[in-house]
Amino acid sequence: MATNYQISIKMSDETLTALTDGGYYLYGFKGVSTAMKGGAPLVWFQSQAYSQSTVIQWQEQYQAYTSSNAIIPNGQISASAAYNIDLKQTLNVTGQSGIGQVIQGGTPGAISIVNQTTPPKQFTCGISQVQSIDDGASISTPLCAFPLYGTGADVMAPIERCLLMFATQQINTGTVIYKAYSQGILADLTGAPQRVISFDINNGWSWGGGSWASSVAPQTDLVPLLISSSTVTAISQKLVA
Repeated sequence: MATNYQISIKMSDETLTALTDGGYYLYGFKGVSTAMKGGAPLVWFQSQAYSQSTVIQWQEQYQAYTSSNAIIPNGQISASAAYNIDLKQTLNVTGQSGIGQVIQGGTPGAISIVNQTTPPKQFTCGISQVQSIDDGASISTPLCAFPLYGTGADVMAPIERCLLMFATQQINTGTVIYKAYSQGILADLTGAPQRVISFDINNGWSWGGGSWASSVAPQTDLVPLLISSSTVTAISQKLVA
C-alpha cells in the first residue's frame, strides 16, 4: 500500500496575522535522487490556505511528464504530456509532442523516462507527485525538471525530503527556482511519515532539534538540497533520526 506522508505546521495567532497581513505565501519543494546533471527544483506547491495548524499531505502517487519548456531561472515548466507511473516503470517517449507509453520494467526504486523519438527531439522531463493542503483538492504537480536529450534516458527516484518557506513573492507552481527566497526548513520523512514543525514570524522555523530537519538560509542554493546524487539508501541512513 502507498504510504501517506504528512507535515503539520503550528503557529501562533500573532504569526498568522502577520503572515496574512503581509501577503505571504507558503511554498513547498520536494526532493529527488539521481545521477543526472543539469536538473532544477520546481515550486511543488504555493498556497495562502494556511492557518494556526496547517497540514500538508502527499502520497506515493506519481506521474512522469514531458515538456517543451526550457529549464531557465524563473521559467515555468508546463507538461505537454503526463502519465501515471509507479516505481520500476518506464515512460517511453515516442511522439514529437512528447507523448508516449508507460511500460513495466525499469530501475528498482526509481522512475525512468526514455526518449525514442524519430527523428530524435530534445524535451524537458521530470516527476509530478500528488499533494494537498488542509484536506483541499489532491493535485499532481511537477517537482523537478531535467533535460531529456534526443536519444537519452533519465532515471530519478523521489525521496521524502520536503523544503518549506514563507515568502511574499507570488510564484506559480512548476517555476524553476535555484535560490531560497527566505529562511526555510528542510525536513526528511523517510521512515517517519508524520512530522510536526513550528513557525514564528520573528524566530523562524523550529522542530525540536532532531537531525531529521535543518534550517535553510535565504539565498541558499536549492539544487544540492533537493537534487541528490546519493542513493536513496544513503540519504535515508544519513538523515533519519
